[in-house]
Amino acid sequence: MKTALSLSLILVSTALAGLVSAQTRPETFICSYTGHTAGPEVVCSPTAASNGHAEKVVDRILKPIGLMRNFKVIECSNTDNCFATVLKGQRFIVYDAAFMQTIEEETETDWSAISIMAHEIGHHLQGHTIDGRGGQPQKEIEADKFSGFVLHQLGASLEESLVAVKALGDERATPTHPAKPARIDAIRKGWLEAEAMYPKTRTASKPAVAIAPKPITTTNTPIAASRPVVAPATKTPVRATVGCISGDCEDGKGVFVYPTRERYVGEFEEGDKHGEGVEYYADGTLKYKGNFRDNLRSDYGVYYYRNGDKYVGWFQKNVPNGKGTYYFADGDRIVGTFSNGQPTRNAALYNADGTKQSED
Repeated sequence: MKTALSLSLILVSTALAGLVSAQTRPETFICSYTGHTAGPEVVCSPTAASNGHAEKVVDRILKPIGLMRNFKVIECSNTDNCFATVLKGQRFIVYDAAFMQTIEEETETDWSAISIMAHEIGHHLQGHTIDGRGGQPQKEIEADKFSGFVLHQLGASLEESLVAVKALGDERATPTHPAKPARIDAIRKGWLEAEAMYPKTRTASKPAVAIAPKPITTTNTPIAASRPVVAPATKTPVRATVGCISGDCEDGKGVFVYPTRERYVGEFEEGDKHGEGVEYYADGTLKYKGNFRDNLRSDYGVYYYRNGDKYVGWFQKNVPNGKGTYYFADGDRIVGTFSNGQPTRNAALYNADGTKQSED
């Protein structure tokens, strides 16, 4: 057994050192998280102590989805990466301990390393490593979506699930890996799909990420009622004036510009946004159109995100509460009932072509 494992380690080391040429052989799959190739100084360790921690992380990832491990976990130094590969019929997760520690330190959270490991596990569980077609952008998208789903199940917030890809993703697409924005979107979809099926009550240290009105990819800082953010009504430059620039901003209809350079145009009551109104971003693009109560988005409205997403439905205290639809920029959508900004169990995720995504 020891001899067989040592041989496998030699094969892995050789394959990683020659990543590009190995990918041209249909029987060999090697996919790295960043898409970068390994250098010639790859050294794999056969000792159990070297991968004990990584195996615990793997088991932690697999437990909430009820799947058994179908691969070996080994440590290979000088790869500066984490890989999924299959050689001689054996599946491997190959990781560089120093690389994983460095990314944890740089991002100041262990969720980064966990999400990387979940991504590579996704390649194995979805059969990417055995189809004989090598690395492909679509495989990376599917593995990223799997990572987002799993991290939700482990208790990570959406922002925590995105930490690794934001730090390591390439701004430009390659023959094997999509560009960073596409990968971020895939992780987000996986996380939101899990949230739609298994909504959870989170602790104060890990607040739920409301689908609106704050953008999906921002931090989880609650929006304060005393800090309404709005913007100019047109694409013309905003004047330096801050405050009520026209009309009656106490009890009537008026236009109010905030220090953020965003603008509100609509009805006021006792100095608060109250009634029908429209918010604009600082560059003049539409942000929200609908109803307000006591300075907060309430009742029916439409919220437009910077990334092209849109929420249409009912609000309460600034967040979706009631029936609504969240439209992704690519055409996918979540339809159902929302509670405190989160889709409830009856919410369903639909593809751009109108087909419903399975919960299996």
